[in-house]
Amino acid sequence: MANMRAWQYTTRNDPFESNLSLNTVPKLQAPSKCSSEKTPCILVRVYAASINPADHKVPVTPIIGYFLNSKPATPGLDYAGIIESIPIGCPTTLIAGDKVLGRLDWPYQHGALAEYILGQPNGLVKLPDGLSFAQGAAIGTAALSALQPLELAKIKPEDYVFINGGSGGVGSFTLQIAKLLGAAHVTVTCGPANVDRMKALGADEVINYRESDVADVLNTSAKDTGRLYDIVIENVGAIDTLYENCHHFVKPGGHFVQVAGTNALFTFKRMITPGLLGGGKRKYSPYLAYNVRDQLEKIARWAGEGKLKVEIDEEFAFEDAKEAFEKLRSDRAKGKLVVRVSSEGQS
Repeated sequence: MANMRAWQYTTRNDPFESNLSLNTVPKLQAPSKCSSEKTPCILVRVYAASINPADHKVPVTPIIGYFLNSKPATPGLDYAGIIESIPIGCPTTLIAGDKVLGRLDWPYQHGALAEYILGQPNGLVKLPDGLSFAQGAAIGTAALSALQPLELAKIKPEDYVFINGGSGGVGSFTLQIAKLLGAAHVTVTCGPANVDRMKALGADEVINYRESDVADVLNTSAKDTGRLYDIVIENVGAIDTLYENCHHFVKPGGHFVQVAGTNALFTFKRMITPGLLGGGKRKYSPYLAYNVRDQLEKIARWAGEGKLKVEIDEEFAFEDAKEAFEKLRSDRAKGKLVVRVSSEGQS
């Protein structure tokens, strides 16, 4: 049987990358049959993979991280490459030889930081002409985590959107997609180094969180201008009282979507605490990304048409995946971090 290289972990110490080792293992094999769109069954040779905060946070989470994946496990949700084989009965229109971009849903054992992966039909779409494998790998989780919360909040043309955390991979996609879906005004938060970048991506207003209290700025703006938001997308969670105070700057029918930044207990508390007892007074929804092929196709089409910019902060060699995780944990990335799994056939 042929072999492949894969980054694997069996322990879950902190920092996460200290658990990783680059191993030579038996090459993955596609099953003979596949009838479910959620089954990992399409064999893809991986040319590039991107990493997300969940890739290092979930494995070291107490209890959940221990039981979620069988070990040894390979991290990584997002990838791009070329299909090598498809089993009988697989619910897909893709064929062997297609260039694709993809995303895995949890739970999984064989992730994207490997030379081959078994892709799920509901998370695998054609790579648009003109996009590199690196750009394709950077799309999956981050872009779905931008589109899905906006659709969950039922975004409408002319809506006002506030994004807490606009400069990361998810935030920069959320800003652009909100504008593509017709938002009249988008306000984002970021550090001073990213203010001009956010404006270039289409932000109407940028709040530098290092120089201003975000909640105070939003409250003052609401009082002075009457500006109230229809949707709040929370990508950070560092401002613990933002939801509890959002009724000052969010419309009565507005929606606060928690994408990241809080633990399960705190999220549950927000969901059940009534406004009269100190809870929030606007609709609140926690969110976790999940595969929807039609949505992934839409995002890929936008990127292929040049309507959606895929921002890559840095690319790393396959052997340097640990360094990629170190940078991801530093919160210094301006866009996505990509690992080049193979240099052959790059487009």
